[in-house]
Amino acid sequence: MKFDWRQTFNFYQRLSPRERMLVSVAGAGVLVISLYSLVVQPLTEGRARMLTRIAQKEKELTEIQEMRAAYLGLLQQFEASQAVLAKPDSSFSLFSHIESTVAQVVSRDRITSMNPGSKVLGNVYREESVEFKLTSVSLKQLVDMLYRIEKGTHQLRVTRLQVKKRFKDPHSFDVTATVSMILSKET
Repeated sequence: MKFDWRQTFNFYQRLSPRERMLVSVAGAGVLVISLYSLVVQPLTEGRARMLTRIAQKEKELTEIQEMRAAYLGLLQQFEASQAVLAKPDSSFSLFSHIESTVAQVVSRDRITSMNPGSKVLGNVYREESVEFKLTSVSLKQLVDMLYRIEKGTHQLRVTRLQVKKRFKDPHSFDVTATVSMILSKET
């Protein structure tokens, strides 16, 4: 059966003016309710869902950026720790290297003592160190010696430094220092 608009129009024409007005108001009401239910409400709900998803994605983005910053910080710490690990050849001796470096800057007679040491750090690393004591060293000699130790070709660090001013000569110092390097246990 096919819908015929002419029959509907004829039915509408036969109604009294008051009934036409009521049918028109009812038709307008159905049209407004249909537009609201089928167009406006889905659009507003969709917009609200979209705003909620946007807020959620922005929160996730912030969390990801924080995790990225934390990751980059950890990566930088890891790379810095890897740079501290020394990879010298097997013929390298920390004791003789420190002795020759100190002797180049200050004379051998200023060296009071030199004591090598070694300790295990965890399961993978070990630390080799040399503690030395110097007497009557000038400030310039001390700075030059520390610079040569830390900025040399080997990954050495001054892990302990004690400087005391001499009572009789205020321009010279007694120095106690420990220089160390971290190695893999395999080397």
